Amino acid sequence: MRAPLRYADWLSRHEHVDRRFGHVYRYHSRSDAHSIALCRFVMEDLIEHSSVLTAQIEAGRVIWDTNVRFLFPRTLKAKTLDLAVGLPTGTPVSADSGARGRTRMGDVLVACEAKSVMTEHGKSQPRVFDELNSAHSIVHSGRQDAIAAGIAVVNIAEEFASPLRQTAARRDLFISHHNQPEVAEKMVRHLRGLPVRDDASGVGFDAYTTIVVECDNQGPATLWTELPAPQPGEPDHYDTFVQRVVRFYDERFA
Repeated sequence: MRAPLRYADWLSRHEHVDRRFGHVYRYHSRSDAHSIALCRFVMEDLIEHSSVLTAQIEAGRVIWDTNVRFLFPRTLKAKTLDLAVGLPTGTPVSADSGARGRTRMGDVLVACEAKSVMTEHGKSQPRVFDELNSAHSIVHSGRQDAIAAGIAVVNIAEEFASPLRQTAARRDLFISHHNQPEVAEKMVRHLRGLPVRDDASGVGFDAYTTIVVECDNQGPATLWTELPAPQPGEPDHYDTFVQRVVRFYDERFA
């Protein structure tokens, strides 16, 4: 289950060039590159640990993609899903036909919402909580037994080069300073209030995880595994997240 470490490595290598001021960042909130990368790593973990999902993808019975715009038939609510696993419309497609990204998804079996809190942790608490909480509600109102998964990436770096705070009036980078690890710990604890269900009749996420990284948005990023990051065996640890998604998928859709 390597997605968190692979994501931190990806952040270390990724470069987002600010067209206005020329600064180079590892992360920019107005780009979806980071969520796409994370969701792809997560999907690879799910495929590795679910023989059912692997067989269905190889048989063309199931497809997956990132940034999927989907209209839920029952509610007619449209939502862009950061990661979606579902049934293709029409006949099954070959797994090596390049259908991912071109074949329309007719039904969603797994939907994952990915959020990041890199700076302004206190200000972000209610917004991130509400956006995550609404995600599972939309998915389950469209299909009650669908697996709704949630991920939050929380930054524990004491300093962060903030792209949205940069102005033409200053040439040097705008650096935000954070009272760490306190603000990251508060965010991790706050998001533990998200509802998580244990069966398809309940309300809440089927699986939720918080991933903690140390990223100043200039140098290399690292995965933070000590407290206040969720620890192995805890409900919001990444390994628990993968185990729950795989177990529910195998039980419901085999």
